[in-house]
Amino acid sequence: MKKNANCKIWLNGRIVPDSKAKVSIWDRGFLYGDGVYETVRVYNGRIFRSEGHWKRLRHSLAGLRIAYQASDAQITRACLDTARANGIKEGLVRITVTRGEGEVGYDPSTCGKPTVVVLALPVRGDLTELWRGGVKIALVKVRRNHPGALNPAIKHTNCLNGILAKIESLKSKAFEGVFLNLDGYLAEGTISNIFVVKGSLVKTPALDCGILDGVTRGATIEVARKLGYTVNETRIRPFELYGADEAFLTSTTMEVMPIVQVDRKKIGTGFPGRVTAHLQEHLKNLIRKELKF
Repeated sequence: MKKNANCKIWLNGRIVPDSKAKVSIWDRGFLYGDGVYETVRVYNGRIFRSEGHWKRLRHSLAGLRIAYQASDAQITRACLDTARANGIKEGLVRITVTRGEGEVGYDPSTCGKPTVVVLALPVRGDLTELWRGGVKIALVKVRRNHPGALNPAIKHTNCLNGILAKIESLKSKAFEGVFLNLDGYLAEGTISNIFVVKGSLVKTPALDCGILDGVTRGATIEVARKLGYTVNETRIRPFELYGADEAFLTSTTMEVMPIVQVDRKKIGTGFPGRVTAHLQEHLKNLIRKELKF
């Protein structure tokens, strides 16, 4: 996601030019990655399923024991105000909440108020082309964090696990890197959830595989079941992905993205499949229906 020139940032309650949006070097988000974030999709000036995102934000805050008291309405207003300040009716908005400033050291008790930053960005310009042609992914050697160590269900700003996976996937010129968990099952992408299709059966890793509960993942499962597909949230071995008829990614930023290649293996025909296209279309319809545009 590339920022606009002269973009405006919401910082601790004020919208300021990005040149004046400064965070202290004593902020624990900078020092330790001690914070959480959410990215939402804005369509026609409205947020798709904001309640799901804010529920997950509060889950993440509770997981790190960060006290941030804003209401859902206040968070939504900050996000939409930032989007409007940047002239964005169709785009992405990210809210980041860190523990705030404190003394050096792991003890968080020295911190005062959280630091809150909201960014608004346009969507990537090649999405339509990617939806039509599909993307290549890579199964990376870096494994997903174990929930008992650093729980992927918390959307935290300590993103080194994903960054290392992204670096690895870029070496093979892949659009996305996909993790296995420590038991060797599919987990998720660096910024996405993954689905495999065999006939009319749609499978996706269960939450207990150690993944983030994606809002778009949930909406896609809902759509698929209403269309009559059998959807299993389960454990998936890599060979099931390689042998799938179709596969796709889901995320706030890309909706339903077809996968046409995994590592050096073509998926199905090597083109986006019928089921994937069906779900793409009906997810878009769901978004339009809920947001009334």
